[in-house]
Amino acid sequence: MKKIKISNGKRIAASFLVLAYILFVSFTPEEPTGVVRTIILDAGHGGKDPGNLGTGRYKTTEKDITLDVSLKLKAYLEEEYPNIRIVLTRDDDAYPTLNDRVELANRNAADLFISIHCDAFTRPSAKGSSTFVMGMHRSEEALRVAMKENASIFKEENYEEQYSFDPNDPDTYIAMTLRQNTYLDQSLLLSSYIQEQFRERVGRVDRGVRQAGYYVICFTTMPSVLVELGFLTNNEEEDFLNSDDGKVYMASAIFRAIRDYKNKMDEAGAIIVDAEEVLKPVEHEEAIEVPAVDRAEARDDQLWASLIVSEKCRGVRFQVQIATSSEPIPLKSEHFNGLSEVDEYLSNGLYKYVAGCTKDYNKAREMQEILRTNGFDGAFVIAFNGDQRVTLQEALDELR
Repeated sequence: MKKIKISNGKRIAASFLVLAYILFVSFTPEEPTGVVRTIILDAGHGGKDPGNLGTGRYKTTEKDITLDVSLKLKAYLEEEYPNIRIVLTRDDDAYPTLNDRVELANRNAADLFISIHCDAFTRPSAKGSSTFVMGMHRSEEALRVAMKENASIFKEENYEEQYSFDPNDPDTYIAMTLRQNTYLDQSLLLSSYIQEQFRERVGRVDRGVRQAGYYVICFTTMPSVLVELGFLTNNEEEDFLNSDDGKVYMASAIFRAIRDYKNKMDEAGAIIVDAEEVLKPVEHEEAIEVPAVDRAEARDDQLWASLIVSEKCRGVRFQVQIATSSEPIPLKSEHFNGLSEVDEYLSNGLYKYVAGCTKDYNKAREMQEILRTNGFDGAFVIAFNGDQRVTLQEALDELR
């Protein structure tokens, strides 16, 4: 066999190439893996918009606390997940508009959007932490907080040209929050984890997961939540949220919730969340007034549910909810995009519309995806047992 002679110069060049390759492989950052690759953290308010002023006992306001918590949360996430991109809507006392925040999240194709705020109320005894997802206002409280946060629009220049709604008009919210949300189930899952951490690990009063028409979570195209850390108008909570320990505890709680959410999503891919179970009614709150309807023509809940059973399938079954309205929608309406089989039921004073019927949860998820790809972006699976709405987990346990 003929031997090939390699000069010293070529040996050195080859060695250099091998070393360069090793260094490149060693130091090139790995691509992020899993469902969550980019997270947007939105510190509420900022700049000329201080947010709520609290009791007046501190020089800091809502904008300062939300920024401090967001920066701590970013540090925790980057330490735990160096390959996930963490983007802040602001990292100083800047004032991005609500539209700027939404566009930043959508432009970066984020996988999570978390907006951090502090609450305020006229009654100083009001206390507790809550997390909001996009949706229909179910209470006067939800309407109040949405109007308060969206009022930041008035601090923006030429806001009339940028926004097509009036933050002070309740009718605007009914129209806006009837938008269907493709990511409602993921948003609800993350919200439930956040509230669990606040309650179990930080000892906060749990005000629950709620729906409201915040601009920043209505127009982002990814799972989105808005967190109210607590009430700055409550002396005890204001002291806690102004303390370094308080900020660390709240940032750590949100971090753990994101970690639990990421693990769940990476493990399952698809998740089971029942909106009616997560969005439990809050005591001492009055339901928002809905437009009047002719009660003589309104169907009885149990009667209509029994009709669904007799016409579709009996016992435990899954259906796909495609719309919610404060007023009845004709079943042959163009809103249903040509669907020939649509059922209606009443719940909490709202008209809800479902399609499909199966005893197989996996088939129900398939129907959900088909409906989503055909214009029903916010479609999600619900379950009935006889004439009663039940949680998905209850239905699955019963069918097993």
